[in-house]
Order: sequence, then C-alpha cells, then structure tokens
Amino acid sequence: MDFERGSSAEPKGHALIYFRTPQDPSAVLASYLIIPPVPMNLARYMPPMFAAGMPAQGVQALGAVPLPPVPEAFADGRGALARLAEARGDDLLDGGTLDPEDAQRGLLLVSEAARQYQQLYEDYLRRLPAPELEEAGTVDVSDVLFSLMTERQRLGELAKLAGKLRYAVEGRDARQVAETAREMEALGKHVPEKYRVGEVIAAAQEPGQRGERLSQLYIDRCYRLAEEDYAGLRQIEEEIKKLRP
Repeated sequence: MDFERGSSAEPKGHALIYFRTPQDPSAVLASYLIIPPVPMNLARYMPPMFAAGMPAQGVQALGAVPLPPVPEAFADGRGALARLAEARGDDLLDGGTLDPEDAQRGLLLVSEAARQYQQLYEDYLRRLPAPELEEAGTVDVSDVLFSLMTERQRLGELAKLAGKLRYAVEGRDARQVAETAREMEALGKHVPEKYRVGEVIAAAQEPGQRGERLSQLYIDRCYRLAEEDYAGLRQIEEEIKKLRP
C-alpha cells in the first residue's frame, strides 16, 4: 500500500485506494477508506431486539471502514481517480494488483489496507502536540485515540502501557510513572469495569518480582475475560489471590 497522494506520516482519515488488474493494466478497482472522527454507538440506531445482542463496548467506535468492502471497477481509470482524490482532499493509495474475479482476495486486501491505514492514523494522532489541541479547544489526544479503538485494541493498548509503566517503575522514573498511570486511567474510562483497570495500574506500579508477576496476571485476566475463557480466568484469579497480601 503506497501513498500516491498524502503522507503515511499524516493520514487524513479518508482515502481512495485502487488496485490494477492483471488482465488490463489500465483498468482499476477502487474502494474508499474512512475513519469516523466522532465515536458512534451503533446500538442507538438499531431495533432493540438486535441492539440487545451486541457487545456494549464493541459498538462504541468504528475503525477504518472500507466502502465498498470489495473493490469495484472504476470505469474512468486511475487518472480520474487521482483527480477526484485531489478535488476531495483524500489520500490516494496504490494497493497493487487484484483479479476482479477473486472477490475473497479483494475483501482480504481491502480489510488489511483498512487495518494498516487505521494504525497509521492512530500513530499520527499520538504525535499531535497536546498544547496545540488544547488551545484549539479540542479534547485530549489520548481520549480521542482510545474512543476510536475497538475493545480488543484497547486491551492491547492497556498491555502495552502496563509494560511501559513497569519499565518506568524499575527505572525509578517518577515522572514517567505518573504520566503512564494517568494515560492508563484515561484508557480505563473506555473499557468495562470488569477489567479492573485500577488494579492493573496498582499491580504495574508495585516494584520487584511480585509486581512483575501480578501485572502479567492482571493483563492475562483481561484477555481471558474478553475471550470468555472462564476456566482459565478462575486459575488466574487463584494465582492473584496467592500473591496478594
């Protein structure tokens, strides 16, 4: 996936992506990737009988959405697509080649492109200078980023921050400890209480081998909950009880 317009360092959050066909190099298939800037709870717009069956956190935010999910033929060709991207202010991405008859591969390629584009966008949000955002009257960068993540992505971020906090604790970097703990607390507002983020933070801040082990156990506990692995969850809870004073 190459950026022909725009920059991978500063993705706009909306992009046209195209694929050439091996049968006719001048023909292109295209899709549109968009990352909604405002978090959405899809359950609000669904009939109650369907909304009740959806996971509470999983519907809170969407990642990069490919429209259509399988690239469609763009009759006017790549040049017209490039002009359209210019007129609309979209990023333009070259996705490589794709057989128009292979719908399954088209679905996979666009899904992977959406995932990569989402990651680049999240990385870009992380680099935005917080003081400038505050002066512009916008919300905290971390809150924006966390609100755009799926529940699974938030758990991954929690695990990454717990490791960062452990490193700061072992290095006795008080400033880094405080900053990382605050970031984890902000993340905790976007996940259900069952994950007990406060206890994850406390464990990660405990020095020594017991703190290291407790931190890992609490992160494992989060993933067991997410996977509904209740047998594994009980085992982890028992290990946590043994380590707690």
